[in-house]
Amino acid sequence: MDWNDLKFFLAVANARSLTAASVRLGVSASTVSRRIEVLEAALQVRLFRPHRDGYDLTPAGEALLAPAERAEAQMRVFERTAREKDNDLAGPVRIDVPELLGQEVLLPGLVGFLLEHPEIRLEMHSSVRPVRLAGEEADIVLRLVRPQQGNYRQRRLGQLAFGLYAMPGYIARHGMPSAPADLYRHRLVGWSEELSYLIMVAWLETLCPGLQPAMRFSSLGAQMAAVKNGLGFAVLPAFAAEAAGFTPLLPEAPPLAPDLWLLVHEQSAELPRVRLTKEAVSTVMARFAARSAESA
Repeated sequence: MDWNDLKFFLAVANARSLTAASVRLGVSASTVSRRIEVLEAALQVRLFRPHRDGYDLTPAGEALLAPAERAEAQMRVFERTAREKDNDLAGPVRIDVPELLGQEVLLPGLVGFLLEHPEIRLEMHSSVRPVRLAGEEADIVLRLVRPQQGNYRQRRLGQLAFGLYAMPGYIARHGMPSAPADLYRHRLVGWSEELSYLIMVAWLETLCPGLQPAMRFSSLGAQMAAVKNGLGFAVLPAFAAEAAGFTPLLPEAPPLAPDLWLLVHEQSAELPRVRLTKEAVSTVMARFAARSAESA
């Protein structure tokens, strides 16, 4: 089996189309088709079911998707580490962090460190992608869920408080809810369906089963903007909502305060610039979590 064929498998699995996969890979659609056929022959299993609108994964393909994603992530980190000098502070350090934490907390907290180490080129990606996907590109990942698999060095930094928030003007128009049942009469600003696995979505589902968003967004920044414009309420991190002047709803509701985890891939953990940046990130975020706990 040619391990390079994994990227063809993943490209078709994500794009569900030979044409879209070929554009992503920079090759012809016939090349993609041929490499998929070679991979299926090597594995002796059908991975895709073609139809008029594209390609769907077969049950065997679905079972192989997660292992293939993990294998690709490992290879990317291995190749990146091999290209870089182990004893060199100069170079990029890639951090994947949830949007508001990156913009409002981490970046301001790293200013002094970055000025002291201009040779380190910070590359910050804001996302809530699963760790197995973020690990393809990032040296350091910050997440609110501890991964159950993967080769990561892990450190718990504290907790991040969330709550229900709306603008005072929205509450004046629609009323202040006094119980979770009242939220069904209000407009929820929520997450896109593909992000329904997030802990914030699960918490709200437990509080208000079946409550559907009036609008959906793929980022917390967009949800903050919608709430700021009086379009509804949302589950938001307390530090950002309070700074924006939002009003908390149902403060007596069961708390949502997930652990904040710092993850560093084993393959890049010993690079001096990654190790140094990890300690700076850990200090900034641990101090932030401690301050948040004191003010809670």
